[in-house]
Order: sequence, then structure tokens, then C-alpha cells
Amino acid sequence: MAEQTEQPTEKKGFDTEAWFAKNQKNILIAAAVLVAIAGYWYMTRSNPNSPEEVIAAESLFRAEHLFGQDSLETALNGRPGQFEGFADIAANYQGTSAGNIAQLYAGLCHLNLGRFQEAIPYLEAYESDDKILGPMAQGSLGDAYWELGNPEDALAWYRKAADASENLLTTPMYLQKAAVVLEFELNKPKEALELYKRIRKDFFYSNEGRSVEKSIARLEAAAQS
Repeated sequence: MAEQTEQPTEKKGFDTEAWFAKNQKNILIAAAVLVAIAGYWYMTRSNPNSPEEVIAAESLFRAEHLFGQDSLETALNGRPGQFEGFADIAANYQGTSAGNIAQLYAGLCHLNLGRFQEAIPYLEAYESDDKILGPMAQGSLGDAYWELGNPEDALAWYRKAADASENLLTTPMYLQKAAVVLEFELNKPKEALELYKRIRKDFFYSNEGRSVEKSIARLEAAAQS
């Protein structure tokens, strides 16, 4: 993201908030994916759809365990002769549920490893109607573009993620990220203020809703000065 040396105080606070939001996002995504995998694993073991699904699920289960332990490179690439990682599962089992969710996992691995460009095609390939995982994949695309210095695309994905499903987890999270991009990256404080106020009005009991008042007060004070 571009440095804003003309506003060192604001930039310092902004970096701290962005770091916290990103790490919070990673924890939430990991938890949500683990829940999805647990349900899928049970389904395939108790009522497998095909041998291919079971094989893919077994590799996915092992890679997912490593992902939960932050062994991201091994989870992504697997261990030759032992099990396939997310990248191979995504490539070799296209059309299966395991292959699809491996796309999301592979994208998150690259994102957390700082390989933002590599994360994009995996996150774009992931398909889900899930009201949590779908928006999180879209929001993660926003994170990738933000880190690549493309705030316009980041904003577009954050808006899409916020609008994909209205809930207390993903909607205020990505409304806040969209507002931060508008305020600090695109210099559109009025639009940012509208999003902050929407968070306060519609998602007051979310984590973002409980802390958004400072952002509203800051922008309202700036508008009056």
C-alpha cells in the first residue's frame, strides 16, 4: 500500500488497524473453513459419492491439519509420496467438492505467505453459495489487490463481499475495509463516512460496530474544520 508521509500520525494508526483486521480475518477464515471441512469429511466417509471424492478428501484432511498448524508451505504443496497439497488437489480433482475447497485453501496459503498475485487465481476459482465462506473468499481477493497496491480493485471486491450476504461477521468486516480504502487510499472521506455510519446503524453489535465511532468522529470533525 502506498505510504502517506504527509500524515504520519494517521498512517501509523492506520497500519495498526490494518494489521489487526488482517490477522482477525485470517483467524476467522481458518475457523470457518475448518467447520466446512469437518462436515465435508464426515459426509464423504459416511456416504462417499465416488472413489475420487474419498481420495481427494483424504489428502485434503491431511493438508487441512497442517494449515491449522500454520505449516502453510507443506499444506500447499504436500509431501511427495505421502499426500497431495492444496495446489495439487485443486488441479487434479476439479469438479469435486474437495477440489473446489482446495482452491480456497491454496489461495489463503499464498495470501498468508505474502504471495498476493499467486493467491488471486485460486480465490477466483473457488465457488460457494455459503453465506460466510463465499464473502470471505471475495474479501480475501480484496486483501490481495490491496497489498498489490491496487485500491480500486480492492474496493470493488470488498463491496462485493459486503453485499454477498448480510450477517454480523462478514458484512461489517468488509464494509470497514472498504471504508478504510476510501478514506486512506482513495481520499474519498464522504463515501467512507457513509459506510462507517452504515456499520453503526445496521451492525452495531458487531466487532466493527462497537469500534466505529472513532472513525465517524474523526471524519465529521475533519469535515467541519
